[in-house]
Amino acid sequence: MNYDAWRNYSDDDEALLLHGTAVSVDGCGLLLLGPSGAGKSLLAIEMLALGAQLVSDDRVWLRASQKGLLLQAPDAVAGRIEARGIGLLSCAHTPEASLKFCIDLSQNSDRRLPFVVEVTKLRHKISVIPGGPEVPRAAALLLLLQNGFAAYD
Repeated sequence: MNYDAWRNYSDDDEALLLHGTAVSVDGCGLLLLGPSGAGKSLLAIEMLALGAQLVSDDRVWLRASQKGLLLQAPDAVAGRIEARGIGLLSCAHTPEASLKFCIDLSQNSDRRLPFVVEVTKLRHKISVIPGGPEVPRAAALLLLLQNGFAAYD
């Protein structure tokens, strides 16, 4: 079976239940997508250790709102994150965050500066960064959420 990052687990036109993990920095959310074992939870734990807040692990609601797309935790997983090889951990979390970026850990890029792809879901554009196993670094992703991309002159 091929991995589909945007596979919809709900029938709602205003929300998608996705297999992913979400973290937040000052209300700006990062959605981590990828197949099981890709490192979503590990990357989130590294970001949490550097000051990010957990929104949700394993399943994430992506909901349309007047202000854009929101990331929210399903009740069953709120405040929990899996540390592979250790177990399910309790964790402080924030109830929601505005989606700012998405990183898809199933997409490899050998480019130094990979192309950000835009996809449209729930009538909103989402910036998706390809992030194969070596690309994402927790500290760099925190800077991205805090400051965005630098402009090129």
